[in-house]
Amino acid sequence: MVDLKVVVEEVRGFCDLPMKPGDYFEVRGGAIVIPEGGKVCLWALQSLMPLLPLKQRNIAEDNDWVPHTNKIICPDPKGGVVYRIEPLGANSHSKSETQDLPHRIVADPSKCVGCRVCELTCSFVHEGVYCPDMSRIRVEKDELTGTDEPIACHQCGTARCVLACPVGALKRNAVTGAVEVDGDKCIRCKSCAKACPFGAIRFHPESGLPMICDLCGGDPKCVRECATKALEVRER
Repeated sequence: MVDLKVVVEEVRGFCDLPMKPGDYFEVRGGAIVIPEGGKVCLWALQSLMPLLPLKQRNIAEDNDWVPHTNKIICPDPKGGVVYRIEPLGANSHSKSETQDLPHRIVADPSKCVGCRVCELTCSFVHEGVYCPDMSRIRVEKDELTGTDEPIACHQCGTARCVLACPVGALKRNAVTGAVEVDGDKCIRCKSCAKACPFGAIRFHPESGLPMICDLCGGDPKCVRECATKALEVRER
């Protein structure tokens, strides 16, 4: 059984307890351990309880959703408190699997006007040409609603694309935390794209290599060029 630490990662609304980012409690064996002076919301605990014993299992099974589910939000629609569940101490996974990633690109579809400057910027920065098919970010249009939404790598904490690669061609950048592709190792099997739950991975039209947002080394140029501020770099 794996001991766990449950941490408040984000408060999106109003929590009247209040819980604050950084607050935490631990699950050690069958006991819930709260730091001296700490507290935990009963409503949130009720939502967390079914998942905690499952997360304590030290097994990995094919098609098991539990290892890839590390966050849960409290049931109060006005609270929006996001809890992160992570292994504790000696039982934890490697840092590359569970670390808090420094940044990711977050899109606001309500601000996107479908100009696709982000696609052109990305392709020029990485390929030296203005070609949307060579962009690591793409804009998808919903023809029914007329809305546009930029799609980019979510820089997942436990990245399924990295886990799915059979030859270890995907790895974390030690500085930016972004998932990077080793073209010499990649066998173009497309397992990474099949594993991505967000459909964020496309393939280079010439080389066939997966195109995954690398955050431009920590300073995403698509974010800088977005005129409507539909894109932002958010710390995690």
